[in-house]
Amino acid sequence: MNDRVTVLLKAILIAFAAFLTISLLILFSTFNPLTFNLFKASPSDIREGNTKIEKIFTSLDLKPEKVESDGSYHYEGGGLTFTVHFSEEMIQSHPVLKESPKRTNNRIEVYVVQLEDISYAEVGENLLNTGLYQFLEEKSWDYYREIGKDQSVNYSILQWNNQERLKKGIKYYEKALTLVDIQDNSAIRHIDTITVKHGKESQMKQLIREMDEAGLLTQTTEKNVAVSQ
Repeated sequence: MNDRVTVLLKAILIAFAAFLTISLLILFSTFNPLTFNLFKASPSDIREGNTKIEKIFTSLDLKPEKVESDGSYHYEGGGLTFTVHFSEEMIQSHPVLKESPKRTNNRIEVYVVQLEDISYAEVGENLLNTGLYQFLEEKSWDYYREIGKDQSVNYSILQWNNQERLKKGIKYYEKALTLVDIQDNSAIRHIDTITVKHGKESQMKQLIREMDEAGLLTQTTEKNVAVSQ
């Protein structure tokens, strides 16, 4: 009797081991490390992020069709990508969208480290071409030197970090797109090279003057704190 029980137990153990082995083989054969992510935002946090980004774009007169995210963090503790969908008509009628380095077809990706980082400043950093934005800042410093204005190296001059500044800034940014050539340096992981088109130099200087008159050249020592105008 004991021998029969022993044989039965062995058979059960062998069957269980075989089942476990097969299950593990199936699991690892379908495992994809690119999509497997232990660190995910909660559904409520994702909805909150989608809503915040949609509201920001809408307030800039760039109303998206929808905003979505799978909620997967790029690394432990942070890094979320939101995909902002636009209509074809919206893309074609707004150069800031059409020429965005983050655009793929009718979608623009917005990357933030944390949900609480979602702001006009972060949306602007994702939407605008970093090379052109920095180029406009350099031209703004040239303009300041020409008019003899304070040029402390501790200051930043372009801070389109709220609804009013970013919305107004996009208007001049789109004008700048018509005055420059942009060399795509994404293949070498470097910001794009910007040069003024031949014969457009005076128009670029006029654009910078207009930006100053519109209150867009605001010296700041911190990202979101204006210290003088």
